[in-house]
Amino acid sequence: MAWFVYMLRCGDGSLYTGCTNDLPRRLKAHQTGRGAKYTRSRPPVALVYREEARDRSAALQREAAIKQLTRRQKLALIGEGEGIAMTEMRRKERQMPEEFAWEVVDKCEYAFLAMTAEDGSPYGLPVTIARGGRAIYFHSALEGRKAECLRRSPRVCLSCVGDTRVPPGKFTTLFESAVAFGRAEEVTEDDEKIHALQLLCQRHTPDNMENFPKAVAKSLSRTGVWRITVEEITGKAKQ
Repeated sequence: MAWFVYMLRCGDGSLYTGCTNDLPRRLKAHQTGRGAKYTRSRPPVALVYREEARDRSAALQREAAIKQLTRRQKLALIGEGEGIAMTEMRRKERQMPEEFAWEVVDKCEYAFLAMTAEDGSPYGLPVTIARGGRAIYFHSALEGRKAECLRRSPRVCLSCVGDTRVPPGKFTTLFESAVAFGRAEEVTEDDEKIHALQLLCQRHTPDNMENFPKAVAKSLSRTGVWRITVEEITGKAKQ
């Protein structure tokens, strides 16, 4: 019996990867709200890619491998090579390795979050951030324009600036920066919310952590927490 690995494009533009030994039946389940929890909450869905695997084990391995790809790599796989809108850096001598970019993320005072507003226009604002692995967390009110924008269109761009200075007698700025692209998701599980808020407080108010348990118990239910899963990140510096 043949097995297939497949990708679906969901109603919000995200890509879902799965495997099955009955593709028509599984596709119908996704389209009628009886498939995975992920696709049930993001209708409609459309099949955009499939490949055959020799058996169930091979299909599961290939599914796992595709899920590890960045969005750009997934789009290239299905023949839509534009991927995330991150163009090749023009000044190659200023491009820095990924490790450098993460260092900028970790030390920047704040970051600038770019989103898409309800009318399709750009919308951005500064946020304080903290990192856990390849996830970047920030907090917000439970309701408001920022939350509405992210729920409607979760694709975001985050810009961070590290050290900057103007050399004496020069008309230029030396700088460190990082730009990350990814998807913002609202954190709903209390354990992860507390973990994210602890990361934020440890980074920005480390001398006040003894009061964290009391503060989080009081404010957790009325605080929104968001997680950006970074798909692409680049660092740049003029030193």
